[in-house]
Order: sequence, then structure tokens, then C-alpha cells
Amino acid sequence: MANRATSSLTIQIFHCCFLLWLCQARDTLKPGENLGENETLVSSNGIFELGFFSSGGTSSSSHYLGIWFKNDPNKKPVWVANRESPLLASPGILSIRYDGNMVITDRKLIPIIVNAAMLAPSSKTIATLLDSGNLLLKEGDSIVWQSFDYPSDTLLPGMKIGRFNLGTEHLRKQFLVSWQSSSVPTTGSFALGLDEYNITHVKVWHGDGFSRQIGFWDGKRLKFQFESSSHDYNFSYVSNPNEVYFSFQTEENRNYSWFVLSSSGQIQEYKMMGQKILMENRSICENTTASKATDCYIRTPYMCQNGDTFSEIIGSMPDSAIVSGSVHLGLSDCEILCKDNCSCAAFASFRDDGTGCELYYGEKKVLLQFIGEGKATIYVRGDTSTESGEHHSRRLWWLVLISVLSLILPVIVALVCYFRWRNHRLKDFGLKRFQVQVGFYLEAVDKDKRKDEYGRKKDHDLPLLSFDCIATATNNFSDENKLGEGGFGPVYKGTLLGNEIAVKRLSRQSGQGLEEFKNEVQLISKLQHRNLVRLLGCCIQREEKILIYEYMANISLDSFLFDPTKKMLLDWKHRFSIIEGIAQGLLYLHKYSRFRIIHRDLKTSNILLDADMNPKISDFGMARIFGDDEARAKTRRVVGTYGYMSPEYAVNGHFSIKSDVFSFGVIMLEILSGRKIVTVCHSDRFFNLLGYAWELWKGGKGLELMDPTLSNSCLSSQFMQCIQVGLLCVQERPEDRPTISDVISMLSNESTNLPAPKESAFCIRTSYSASPMQQTNSVNDVTVSGIVAR
Repeated sequence: MANRATSSLTIQIFHCCFLLWLCQARDTLKPGENLGENETLVSSNGIFELGFFSSGGTSSSSHYLGIWFKNDPNKKPVWVANRESPLLASPGILSIRYDGNMVITDRKLIPIIVNAAMLAPSSKTIATLLDSGNLLLKEGDSIVWQSFDYPSDTLLPGMKIGRFNLGTEHLRKQFLVSWQSSSVPTTGSFALGLDEYNITHVKVWHGDGFSRQIGFWDGKRLKFQFESSSHDYNFSYVSNPNEVYFSFQTEENRNYSWFVLSSSGQIQEYKMMGQKILMENRSICENTTASKATDCYIRTPYMCQNGDTFSEIIGSMPDSAIVSGSVHLGLSDCEILCKDNCSCAAFASFRDDGTGCELYYGEKKVLLQFIGEGKATIYVRGDTSTESGEHHSRRLWWLVLISVLSLILPVIVALVCYFRWRNHRLKDFGLKRFQVQVGFYLEAVDKDKRKDEYGRKKDHDLPLLSFDCIATATNNFSDENKLGEGGFGPVYKGTLLGNEIAVKRLSRQSGQGLEEFKNEVQLISKLQHRNLVRLLGCCIQREEKILIYEYMANISLDSFLFDPTKKMLLDWKHRFSIIEGIAQGLLYLHKYSRFRIIHRDLKTSNILLDADMNPKISDFGMARIFGDDEARAKTRRVVGTYGYMSPEYAVNGHFSIKSDVFSFGVIMLEILSGRKIVTVCHSDRFFNLLGYAWELWKGGKGLELMDPTLSNSCLSSQFMQCIQVGLLCVQERPEDRPTISDVISMLSNESTNLPAPKESAFCIRTSYSASPMQQTNSVNDVTVSGIVAR
């Protein structure tokens, strides 16, 4: 009797615990409810789980919202919501917002809309996680959005891969896209889907455009190039005027299965056997093992002298390695890049989370001598065991020889050591030595900010490329690759790792020495804005000082603005957009960057244009940093370009943010008129462009300043407003000029009543030449011939 009572009590306790678990494990998120850290949604039968997870190595820590199998001990997500928008501050909170949309927010309260591709029609929505792994956002019985329409790297049963809404403006393409690395779910370099030109073929693409067919629909079933347990799956293929796709279901009484496109480009086949998950790698091309998928993505056959296999060595790459810090490159991309070039002796990941590349070009024997201490895995071409033994024996022989010579000829040994030290210093000028000589004094200014707001260590290192590498990229600085000649030397177009670059080679006869070069590297490497040109790397070798920038397809603003033919491409919409873009770039420099920066050399030739005519400010060799409490500074070394320099700077050496505003005003009037800042004759009087614009404005004839090519595309009221803003910027007294934030406000609001401008500086002239200048004497000795400042 007692045993029966005990058994009954045990059953009741178990039943209560099971009911409590069901109550706690919810599968639905309703309006007003939040899903935070350490909280999850669990599908009704406990198959899938949704929640926040962290990813990345010690160099980066990011948080994502994902779905994974509940009984997977590794919690490897099969779907990720915010692949391109990781949360850095905190794991975040998932909720149904007041408008019915599913949003992720972090401590900064910046919302990420999960269903951004299909917004909710009302606020009466709920989110439900199904046992299929599909996350639904529903309004009643109607599905507003579902995660199966936006797969990550995993193909689950019932998920479709193909093209949808054919023949409409809402075409949707569904691919599998790999992770960046095994621990970073950011979009990787491999994609799987239906071929655009032959929709019955299944292909895998690599990021550089190379593709390989892995399967096809023969009219009855889907056949793969690789071996798989295809009899376990029921593949289907649908093609009609509205959509074309393939999908699969696991056969009844078979183990639950799914496929993953790995970060190395492999097809991984998973099966759930009870509580265990089994995985098999599938090779996607012939004559390769499943573990060597990268061999399938090499464009051309290769046969390198040191072989086509790589051995692993623990250590750290030499400073002379070429670094690509892009988070869009994974370890498999590094291997493909290295395998495709026999000059590449080794590769490694740049970060410990598997993203970014370090590539070493040169002799493998030299590499093995200079591999430093460290815990990173370096992949060296060929077998390193033989080279290591030979290197060890050779090292012992040299030690004996040096010992003997040191006893007999100590003076000669001392001289040899001296010359070897000097040559080594000149030849192997690595990035660390470069930083010491260039002197990143910004670190001294900002010692207490060596970590960002999320506590991560900052890395200001720029890739340091060898001179030979840059010479190869520019075809030995050939005239065919020359883009133009700047104030400090020529600029060349080049190609590096398949990407177009612009190479600024400082002339030895130029005025820009190590100080200006150091200044440009210091400043622009720390600036990130869509209207500032991006610095990609640098070189200091053989007395060469070289900067590598992103390539601007349309060169500079002056090449369009003052060319009678090309200026026709700059209609009013483009010109106004360029004016706004320059203003936004200046606003960032003056107010929103880490340091207040005065450019000091703004001019049309320093405004570069990308392929979409977006302006980017360049050439920071003359820029200066202002402290938070500084409003104006004085220099005894006046540098810049006549016509663009403010009067207080050109005459007295005083500069401030208002100096840049003056230069911006000159550029603005040049854009409006299509004229250079040169002498023009009007009513028998000689003016530069500022004086000419002032006379027309004062006489109520401002529209006469308009470039004739704008007559059909320009609004008169907006043009007159721009002239007034430009004249306000070039007033003589700095305190009369607006700030750049005021300028942006004026340009964005046509109804604003603007103050009347006072007469411009440098109005009347007898002769003029808009040429670069550099005055190194005392400002008391500076004379500005032919310019009268009112």
C-alpha cells in the first residue's frame, strides 16, 4: 500500500514538472512581450529554439538572434536574423513593436526590423516558432513574413531555394549563403542556388565570380555531383511563370536531415540520430577530397614549384606580409588567393575569429627564418619539415663559423654586423618600425581611449605594402596608369588582389616631407565617412613615400566642372548633391570625428568623385587637429592654394573652421558658375569669381552667374539661395561666416530667411593665378601680390 502511494505521488510530481516546463517553454511572442538575454522561444514539440547568441574570437564579440536545434549541444544556428547588423553593446531584446513589426534593440535602443522585407500591415501580429524551424510573423491566420523566405547557410526540409515573384518588380532570389568563418555568421564568400541562365542547374558561387555546377534536375529527380544519401530525401522541383525553385522533405520513417553550405565552400550533410547529430562533408568536384573544397574554386590549373599543399606552423606572420583586414574574407578565401598565385608562400587569418587575410609573397626559406612567436596557425606552401631540418643544420654551421671568425678577426666581424644591421633596417622596414618613426602622436593625445566604447581594443595599423608590390600593381608607374599630378606628386591607377586602387607617389622634389606624409597617414586612417576618401595602405621604402587610396572612377570635381564636354554630365541635381556631400564631409571633420580637424587645402581638385558622382574629400597632408577648447590657431608656415585660402590665413597665418568654410564657399561658387576662381572682366573692371558673383548679386542679376549648361535643369529660387549661401561663406571677417552646420541647415530649408551677405574678400584684382603655394617664411614676410582684401 505504501509503495502504491509513493508511486502515485511520483507520477503526480512528474506531471506537475512537465506542465510547468510547458508553461515556461513558450513558442509565441505577443505584442507587449520581450525576449531578452538567456530567454528563448521553443517550438511546440521542443525541436527548435530561438534566442540570442554570441559569436567571434577574442578580437571581436558580437551578438545575434538565431534559431538552432534544441538538443544540439553546440547550439549551431540554422538561421540568423541580423547577419549584417550584429549587436556590439549587448545581447539585445526581441519584441513586437507598436506597429506590429518584429524588432531587435540593444542598449542604444537602435531598432533592427527583422521583417524589414515585408512590413506588418497592422499592430495585431504575433511571432511563432514552428517545429519545422520556420519563424512566422502572423496577423490572425495570415502569414505576413517567414524566415524560410530568407535562408542563411542551412537548407531545412520544406525550405525553398530559387526565384519568386517572376515578372514583377518584387523579384525575390533565395540562396544559401555561407558564414564568414566557422564562428562568424556574417555573410561569407560562397552562395548556393539555381543558375540564372539555366534554371535546372544547381550551382555554388565564390565571391570572385567563379562558380561550379553541383547538381541538376533531369525532369524526374534532382541529381547531385557528390555522393549523398539521396534516397533518404524527397526532392521536388517547381517551375511556372510565377516562381522556380527546388525543395526537399525527409522521407517518412527516416532520420531528420538537413544541408549546410560551410564557410569553406563545402556541402555538409547532417542527420539527427536520436539525441546525436552526425555530419558528413561532401566534395563538390572530382578528384578532390571532401576536406579540400577550396581546390574546386581555383580558376586555372596550377603547378607550383613548392607544391600545392600547405603545412601548418604555429607562430606569427612577419611584418612584411600583405594584410587584408576585410571581414568579408574568410580562411578559405585566403587559401584560394594563395593557391591561385605561386608567389604566395603562406597565408593565415588576420583575426582570431577566422576573418581577414595575411598573405606572404616571397621565398619560403626567408619566411621560415622570420616567423615570429605566437599562437596563430600559419599555412606554409609545401612540406616544411625538410626545410626546418636544413635550416637548423645551416644555422649551427654559421654559429661555428662566426665563433671562429670572432676569435681571429673581431674587427671584421664588427664591421660585418654593422653593415648587416644597417641593411636589415633599410630593407625590412616593417609596420611596427614605421609606426615608431612616423610617431602616431594621436595615441599620446588619446591615451585614455585605446579601447572603444564597447571595451574592445582598437587597431590603427594600416597595411604596409612593399614598393615592389605597388610597382607591379601600377605597371611600374607607367604613364598609361597615370591619373594626374597633384601638388606633391603623381597619382596612378593600380590593381591589387583584383581591386582597383589609386596610388599617390610623393615626389622627392615636392614640398611634402615626412611631416606632411605622417600627418596624412595619422588623420585619414582614423576617419570613416562616406564623403571622405578611404586610405587603404601605405609604403615607405627606398626613400619612397606612397599612399594607397580607394579608386575614384570619375577622378576629381575639377576634371568635370571645367571641361566643356564633361560638364554637361553635371546637371543641377548632381551639382547640388555634390555641394551637400562636401558639406557633410566637412561637418564630420569639424564636429563629429574624434578630433576637430581643419583641412586647410580644400579645392575642386581635392574633391574626388566615385562612380555614382558622390563627392569625397581627399588630400589631408595640410590638415591640422584642434583641441576641444581651441577656436583659432596661428602658423608661420602658410600652405594652400591661392584663391581658396581665407584672407586671415593667407595674410596673417590665422586659421580655424571658418577657414575651411571660406574654401567651401569658393568651391560652391565654382560649382554654380562652372568658372574657375580666375580674373574676369565686368563693366571694364577686373574681378576674380568672388568679386564677379558679388557684383551680380548686388545688382540683382544673380542668375547671370549660372553655368549655361544648367538652364534646363535648375530651379531659379534654389540657385539664388545657393549663391547667397556661397557669398555668406566667403565674407571677409571669419565671425561673419556661418559654420558648416549652419550651411547644411540653410541648404536643406528653402523657406529660411537668410541674412544678407557682406562684400566678399579678395574682390578686385589686376592679375591672378590660381596656383598652389607654400610659404615657409614668417607670416610677417608674406605678401599676397595682386590681391586686395576688403
